[in-house]
Amino acid sequence: MELKYNRSYVEYFGLAPGESQMLMINVTRVVKTAFMDNRIENEATNRTVFNIKNFAVCNFLNNRLLPKLYSAFYEELVGNFTAFKCPISPGVYYLKNNIREVVVPFFHPPGKFRLIVLLKTEIEGSSVVELFWRYRVISL
Repeated sequence: MELKYNRSYVEYFGLAPGESQMLMINVTRVVKTAFMDNRIENEATNRTVFNIKNFAVCNFLNNRLLPKLYSAFYEELVGNFTAFKCPISPGVYYLKNNIREVVVPFFHPPGKFRLIVLLKTEIEGSSVVELFWRYRVISL
């Protein structure tokens, strides 16, 4: 995993001190709105296999019964550590630094992939946080 962030809303985003399986994010300003662009690319072909732009994060956080795929990832990353609601208040939040294989949807093709997630506070704004995950899907 690779993380990038600007310091306009986030002071720190990385591994929690002394942890390898828990991330810590220190939010320094209220986040009233949030949007997410995410893309999955096949590492071998550099072909995009999934692309969503301007996903309304606050609508999702305030009603996680919306898109089930995002709900499954949310439960894996956040679990019982942190309850996110919009507006997101300043503070320290924790996320898991691993995702179980059962979360991957059955329609996902096998291979090596990159998941790129860009979090923004405005639809046309620049990213505040960027996450890059590399993962592998094997067929059983």
